Amino acid sequence: MSIIDDVKRYEDWLATQCDVVKAGLDEKHERMAGDPFKLFRATCFRFARKLFEWLPKFKGGPLVMSVGDAHIENWGTWRDEEGRLVWGVNDFDEAAVLPYTCDLVRLATSARLAPHLPGINKARAEAIVEGYRRGLKAPSPYFIDDRVPWMQALVNRPATNIDAFRTELSKASVAAPSLQISDVLREQLPAGTRDIEFRTWQRGGGSLGRPRFLAIGTWNGGGVVREAKALVPSAWERASGKIGPVGLFQLVSTGRYRSPDPFLKVRSDFVVRRIASDSQKIDLSEEDAWAYGPDLLEAMGADLAAIHLGGKVSADDIRSDLDGREPAWLHVAAKTLEKFVLDDFERWKDFQRSGLS
Repeated sequence: MSIIDDVKRYEDWLATQCDVVKAGLDEKHERMAGDPFKLFRATCFRFARKLFEWLPKFKGGPLVMSVGDAHIENWGTWRDEEGRLVWGVNDFDEAAVLPYTCDLVRLATSARLAPHLPGINKARAEAIVEGYRRGLKAPSPYFIDDRVPWMQALVNRPATNIDAFRTELSKASVAAPSLQISDVLREQLPAGTRDIEFRTWQRGGGSLGRPRFLAIGTWNGGGVVREAKALVPSAWERASGKIGPVGLFQLVSTGRYRSPDPFLKVRSDFVVRRIASDSQKIDLSEEDAWAYGPDLLEAMGADLAAIHLGGKVSADDIRSDLDGREPAWLHVAAKTLEKFVLDDFERWKDFQRSGLS
């Protein structure tokens, strides 16, 4: 099945799971034709369906609670119960039980496709594996403090300041969500929030086309925002034909080695979260991403290890499997997948330009 057929089938299925926003899908299609990284981000469903065909050996290895869609822009920040600023994976829409290698190779492939990351591809893959091994040895969350000065620079760029956040919010359109969704959003706002208004917007890569609603209000003299995004079954569950409970999202996001976002919850088939300048994804598509190389990828690898160890698997079992692999296994696997993605990109670009989409 070609990339064109896969997109059509997935979006037909998506329309049976939520109220699809056509403008969001149109935007996604245009982005996919813009560069291979955006296509890769937007097509986790194809990755899930084709990975074990493209890389048959990846069916082996210890099973873990996986992110399912680990790519370089699936990390962000939030405030934990203690108010500490935490960095880590903050999107678990595609969470699934998978061989641990799946998250690593998706991350490594995304690093190859990203237009602005520094370094050579082999070194990127090695940094991810090195970080992953470190995370297996000492799994823990990442706090933004003076122990990781380069990470402070990452989260304090102009794109993350309060003015940029307010500008982004101002682009959201006024909306009238259903009573169910508005009630869910109201329940997640602080008690006593006033002047609540509802809006809608389209954000992200793979989730473009799903409905997203905002509740924006005033609490204790300042603005507060909550977002509700439609949650559908994981692409991996769809690919396997085994649809499980949405509870896996919550299990993976609150694993034992994480300091989770207390505002990130699943309610009525929607993911509800606090949105703020210090609680959102970190966009690495900008030109200043050149400054973040091996340290960033090592941290991503370590964070994946901490997530994987949140289930029943042991670090020794994973480490034993890792030790049995060829030294450059991740580099070789990501290089193989990159070729398939680039081929998909050329086909999708031609399809979009033909006017048949």
